[in-house]
Amino acid sequence: MSILELDIILLILAFFLLIIGSWQDLKTREVIDLIWIIMIGGGILIHSIQIILQIFADKTPTEYISVWILNILLAIIISLFLTFSGLGGEADRIAFVAIAVISPVSENIPLVIFPDPRYEILISITPRILGTFFNAYLIVFPIPFLIFSYNLINQRFHPDFYTLSNESKWIRFIIRFIGYPRLVQNLHKELEQKPWHFDFLEEFNEETGWRIIFRARLDTPEADLTRKKESISQIQAKKKKSVWVQPSLPFIFIIMVGYLIDLLVGNLIFLFMVLLVF
Repeated sequence: MSILELDIILLILAFFLLIIGSWQDLKTREVIDLIWIIMIGGGILIHSIQIILQIFADKTPTEYISVWILNILLAIIISLFLTFSGLGGEADRIAFVAIAVISPVSENIPLVIFPDPRYEILISITPRILGTFFNAYLIVFPIPFLIFSYNLINQRFHPDFYTLSNESKWIRFIIRFIGYPRLVQNLHKELEQKPWHFDFLEEFNEETGWRIIFRARLDTPEADLTRKKESISQIQAKKKKSVWVQPSLPFIFIIMVGYLIDLLVGNLIFLFMVLLVF
C-alpha cells in the first residue's frame, strides 16, 4: 500500500467521523468522545505505518515526523488558547487536536491551486492546522454582525426587552453583538430538551439587580447545567419577562467546513491577503 493510498484513507476516516460529530453537534451541541478517540488512534496507527514504509524504502522519515508533530503541537496551542479565552467548547478544542493527528502529512498544496506564486509560498510553509483554524473563525466572523442586525430589527417591536438600566452604554452596545433577549415562557422546557443550545447572559444580584455576565467556558458540563437550572429558578422567582441569552454555535460542523476549505483552496486569510494586499 502506497503513502498516497494511506493519505486517502486518512481523509476518508477524518471526514466520516467529522460528519458524524457535526450531526451530533447540530442536534444536541454534544459530541461523544469515541469520535475523537477513533480519530486520534486511527491517525497514530496509519501515520506509524507510513513512517515504517518510509524506513523500509530506505527513506529518512525525519521530515515527515517533524511536520506531523509540528501540526499536533500547534493544535495543542490552539486548544489551550481556546480554553483560556473561552472561545470554544471542550469538543471544539479536542477537534483541532484530532484533526492535526489524523491529517495527511504531505505537501500542503490545496486541490484547487490559486495561480499566484506568492500564495503557493505562503501555503507551502504554513502548517495545515492553521488553515483549518483561520478558515473556521473566518466563517463565524459575520455572525456577531448578523446578531446585531437582528437586535436592531427586534428592538423596534420589543423595546422593553432591551432595557438594561444597570449597565453602561459600552456594555449595552457590546451585548447586541453577542446575544439577544428571549421570552422566558418556554426557556425551562427548552433547557430540558436542548441544554447546550444557549447560555444566559444575565444574572440577578441582590445589590445591583440584573446584570450582564460574560463567561469563559471553563465549567464542567455538570456544573454548567446546574448553573443554568439555578438561573431558570431565579428568573421564575423574580417573574422576569425576558432574559438575554447567547446562542451556542454548532462549531464542530464549522470546523469541518474550515478543514474542507483548507484542503480545497487553502487558507482563506492568505488568499485574501494575496488578492487585496499584495
